[in-house]
Amino acid sequence: MTWDSWLAIAALLVAVSALTISIGNRRALAAQNVKLPDSIMEEVTSDDLRSRPLVVIYNPVKNVNLPAFKLMVEDMAAETGYSDVRWVETTIEHPGDDQARQAVADGAGIVFAAGGDGTVRSVAAGLTGSNVALGIIALGTGNLLARNLDLPISSPEAMVRTALTGGTHPMDIGFLEADPLTEDEIEQIRKRDEVAVSVPGGEHAFAVIAGLGFDAAMVGDADDGLKSKFGWVAYIASAMKNMATTKIRAKVTTGIAHEFVIDARSVMFANVGRLPGGVVLAPEARLDDGWIDLVIIDTKGGLVGWADLVRRMGLAGMGVTHDGLPETGKIDLKKTRAASVVTRDPERVQVDGDALGYASTIRARVEPGGLLVRF
Repeated sequence: MTWDSWLAIAALLVAVSALTISIGNRRALAAQNVKLPDSIMEEVTSDDLRSRPLVVIYNPVKNVNLPAFKLMVEDMAAETGYSDVRWVETTIEHPGDDQARQAVADGAGIVFAAGGDGTVRSVAAGLTGSNVALGIIALGTGNLLARNLDLPISSPEAMVRTALTGGTHPMDIGFLEADPLTEDEIEQIRKRDEVAVSVPGGEHAFAVIAGLGFDAAMVGDADDGLKSKFGWVAYIASAMKNMATTKIRAKVTTGIAHEFVIDARSVMFANVGRLPGGVVLAPEARLDDGWIDLVIIDTKGGLVGWADLVRRMGLAGMGVTHDGLPETGKIDLKKTRAASVVTRDPERVQVDGDALGYASTIRARVEPGGLLVRF
């Protein structure tokens, strides 16, 4: 049997495993406090919001009938009392953060992010620290934050209605930054990857999950055509491609000075815990708890280890952390306010599904209640 055939079989096994555990996870999540309670904060009066502009920051390249979408939003806004609707496009150079800051400066009442995870993340970054709430119209592949808020992602109309009429709640927002690579590190990367890009300077916001290693490689290698046709399932093929990559050797520091060394597949910082397909990465992660969940995953034994990892994620989503079976897939979880990771070799880095480039030193922190969101 050819390698391609084995790859296809393995991908099918992982997909079936993920689908199977998602059924149990959804039942378990129904009993968990996944959504924020309705009475977290005193809301700005509806009349005050409706007297201010409603700004829709949208990604023009998403597969949506834009004229029909604009008409729907404007009609629904008018029906609920919003008379001033403003439309602002994102660009490659300005993916939404600058537009969101300008909307705040212009006195916006609510800002909608209409696009994929990258657009939502960028707009959220621009709104962080302001008194202007984010409304999410998820039009992407993963739609991770929307899933964790239990938004009706199958219906843009229902998401618009939720953003217009829902409550306003504070949630935590994470930030990741990386030290620039040295010339020697860039040369080291070029031996295995032509695109040897260092993570851009400054802090990069994340509402869902940031990380380095396998997860970032999976995100970065996902085929855009497959994502457009099959959604999040496209990441399975990319995951299979990166299963045999070298493990991360790194020193991790949490809190003030707690240090430990790891060999792992991925190191992630989770603000929420749910992934597409019903997989629960960090069962205790909450949007409003003021913590980042440090997630370290590792496998051994080839495909057996990866299958065990998927199984353990499924069990974790149902509240089972130990089942007595040998561990070939391992998930270590730790809550922290801040953490740093220093790797032996440069690794790929991602935030909320956006591949940033390579880094060997990263730091993550959480800003409790830094973002207001509508649902």
